[in-house]
Amino acid sequence: MQIREATLDDLGHVNAVCDASDRTRWTGEMIAPRSDRVVLVAVMQGEVVGVAKTHLHPNPEGRSPAGHYLGGVVVAPGFRRRGVGFALTRARLEWIWSRASVAYYFTNEHNTASIRMHETFNFRPVARSTEIRGVTADDGRSALILFEARSSPGRPFEADMAPDPSSASRRSGPSTPANRH
Repeated sequence: MQIREATLDDLGHVNAVCDASDRTRWTGEMIAPRSDRVVLVAVMQGEVVGVAKTHLHPNPEGRSPAGHYLGGVVVAPGFRRRGVGFALTRARLEWIWSRASVAYYFTNEHNTASIRMHETFNFRPVARSTEIRGVTADDGRSALILFEARSSPGRPFEADMAPDPSSASRRSGPSTPANRH
């Protein structure tokens, strides 16, 4: 699997992954290169099979601090549970940690697959809310959990010690559109 920065030429392939995943299509603006964020694609056998992004929020908002956040991840259905999301997350964290010492992410409290995978990257919960940065879960019926992970030079991710990088996501059931951000 190759993880690389997305280009505008990838937009059609990214949207094919979104369509297959019943997710909202991305726009050229969402994947256009910018210095304050990264958009990555996962490629297997010449095919784009996943996409993921980061966001820089320069100002705090409510209980959400300013900083770099992991954004959405979309993986084609036929390539899930194969470590694609894991590889995209690791690459995004490496990008963030080359610029900042803390990374943030949030998810629906019921998205145990995401929570477990991010725990392997040393993410820990710091806040709960019905809304984070304009996003709600299940139309406000569920809480969102805000997590942070601090870069620790010389200390490996728990994921580095796991024999199977996709095992964390296999321990729980499938995610649903309401459980993803």
